[in-house]
Amino acid sequence: MVTTNIIHISDAINSRLDPHQFNQERMIMLKRIYASRQWCKLKDIVINVKTTTQTLSDKDIYIGLENITSNTGEYFPTEEKQSISSAAVFKRGDILFPKLRPYLNKVYRAEFDGKCSTEFHIFKAKGINPDFLTIILRSNIVLAQTKHLMTGNTLPRLQTTDIENLVLPIIQHEEQERIIRIYKKGLNDKFGNDKKAKLLLGDIDSFILKTLGVILPSRDTYAKKNKVTLSQLIGNRYDPYYHNEYFEEAFKHLKETSNYNLVRLRDISVLITSGITPKSGGDDYTDSEHGIAFIRSGNIDIMGEVDFDNLLYIKHEVHDTRMKSSKVQEGDIMIAIVGATIGQVGIFHSSREANINQAIALVRLKDGYNPEYIKEVIKSSIGQLNLDRLKRPVARANINLEEISTMLIPVPEIEVQDEIVKSIVSIRQQAKRLQKEGVELLEKTKQEIENIILGNL
Repeated sequence: MVTTNIIHISDAINSRLDPHQFNQERMIMLKRIYASRQWCKLKDIVINVKTTTQTLSDKDIYIGLENITSNTGEYFPTEEKQSISSAAVFKRGDILFPKLRPYLNKVYRAEFDGKCSTEFHIFKAKGINPDFLTIILRSNIVLAQTKHLMTGNTLPRLQTTDIENLVLPIIQHEEQERIIRIYKKGLNDKFGNDKKAKLLLGDIDSFILKTLGVILPSRDTYAKKNKVTLSQLIGNRYDPYYHNEYFEEAFKHLKETSNYNLVRLRDISVLITSGITPKSGGDDYTDSEHGIAFIRSGNIDIMGEVDFDNLLYIKHEVHDTRMKSSKVQEGDIMIAIVGATIGQVGIFHSSREANINQAIALVRLKDGYNPEYIKEVIKSSIGQLNLDRLKRPVARANINLEEISTMLIPVPEIEVQDEIVKSIVSIRQQAKRLQKEGVELLEKTKQEIENIILGNL
């Protein structure tokens, strides 16, 4: 079915000649704002901070889009330092509003001074409560406008003039405070559910260790000094970190306590490989409609699943030529092997075509091994022990494919693997239900706030 938008000539005067801005959703939202209250433009109530820098010190906190959670605006730090040519400078209390992919809704109220990607606008609230402004910028009142103002297919973004001219309702200060209280309660309810889900997921590790009979020593009982004898280095890696006393003892415990044989990952795999990363913003990329899903380590979520909402897309010819050796198949395991995301593990469950970058090791198992079981063991203390030992303690930590192939995994009979997976799936389903309920609670709160501001439809 073709949807036709009828545009009055008066609406098009002084507007850019782009039919998307007249999308029915945006036009309905604007009419609701105009009909319900006095209104203003975003530029009337903010100062657009444009301070930039070309330097980033070890003490600086840098925020990229990947550090901000969609819809809730939580900040998640990474240990990895970015290589930048330019960064924007923000202060505590400023609001970071994304130019790129605004539909992801990554709006952050700064809790400290720092530096951020130039893909953020930095706003200081002027004559309006900054907490309330943050809530509005995360709301459907703004999203219904921004997602129809984007330009560009590969990297859809908002133009500065479109952001500055976003239409917002004017709310009295007392009502702003009331809305802030309602929003904070909804957000806290969501976070409460997230906390319960996290506790459930935390039980998976102890379940795996207990079921496999593995007992690992506490790292706290070992000194941080790396001592190594010459005989330990012969035929092995030449860095003392790898031969840290804790690693030596932990692997000794793993071998002695496991109820099942330990096997090298290479011995149960038919393929261990990785991809490449085309130049950022280059000609190899395209949009989701015409491209192939391109999975990066940051696209693997806490559940070990691929976050398809935040993917980049590469052209078919790139996928079928230069990157044909790293095509992903159903059931493939993906392990992050570079940078701050080392240790993130996911499994590909999709019929769509996809590829990976060089920061991911793709593992395809032989028949007779449950990929879900191997993934869960790699996510557990056992797998993380392997990866922690293998990674090189340098500025940008990394593990190569040969090293990944040496990981030691306890592997029981397939029937035991399947039973372990069945129990873990049950735990993860409970956690997902809690997370889903949390999202629904927050969405209900946002709808309540929208109705307070604009009235019921």
